[in-house]
Amino acid sequence: MTNSTAAAYAVLARFALGRQAEAAGVRLRALDGGLNNASWCVSSALGEWVIRLAGDCDQRFQINRVAERQTQAAAAARGFAPQILYAEPEHGVLVSEYLGAEVWTRQQTRTPDGIRMLGARLGELHAAPAPKGVRRLDVHSVLAHYLELRGVTPGPVSRADLSARLRWSLATYRPAPPALCHNDLHHRNLIGVSPLRFVDWEYGGVGDPIVELAAVIGYHDFDAGQRALLLEAHGGGYDPAHVARMCLVFDCLHALWLDAADGWRTLDLEQQTALVERISVDPALRER
Repeated sequence: MTNSTAAAYAVLARFALGRQAEAAGVRLRALDGGLNNASWCVSSALGEWVIRLAGDCDQRFQINRVAERQTQAAAAARGFAPQILYAEPEHGVLVSEYLGAEVWTRQQTRTPDGIRMLGARLGELHAAPAPKGVRRLDVHSVLAHYLELRGVTPGPVSRADLSARLRWSLATYRPAPPALCHNDLHHRNLIGVSPLRFVDWEYGGVGDPIVELAAVIGYHDFDAGQRALLLEAHGGGYDPAHVARMCLVFDCLHALWLDAADGWRTLDLEQQTALVERISVDPALRER
């Protein structure tokens, strides 16, 4: 048994349902935990759960585990996230129900049917009243954190270029009415179709739904037609030119995050090239 697997078993021993599962006999299967976290699927007679143990980079990536728990709980109550069984925010521990449905692929997310389904589902999430007691997210403070982060080696786009693009895009920024947002909806966080649900809520909170849509567009390199289809399915009635400006904001934030995480290697060459090219385009041309 590895040290990390032993830590997962130790979590089960700390709450009543986990102890019952252990008594009945459990099986642990490692899951992809991303760049910094570790996760396991726990199978027992009581059902299937996911144990997530956070890494040691929460401060670097401005992750608040109390806020994560509050946000996921609010999303789960609305049917958009897995239910939480147990949490120790101070230790980065989260135990949630395991969603046995298929994880989406990047290709699926880029199809017309996938775009319509995701856009409509996000429209439902954003149309619900913003929950009380969930942290509020401000795009300016998030950007400032990453721009001021120390010990970061810049990637393919210089800090000066990113700052210049952000100044242009944020000059006329006016946030949309706040809504519950996931804020990290790449395809690996999309699960199932009936209903489509979202996992990994560590960046979630009450924020600007246009930034959420910009993240979906940027993560999956949507072209103009795909972007229009997403906005139509969402039904928010947002100005396409404003969405285009926020797509540039998200692309810059994505580049800053990749710098901070040493994460450019997680993108294939085509994705890296597309991201750098979008940031390099004259901002005014992106609105077309």
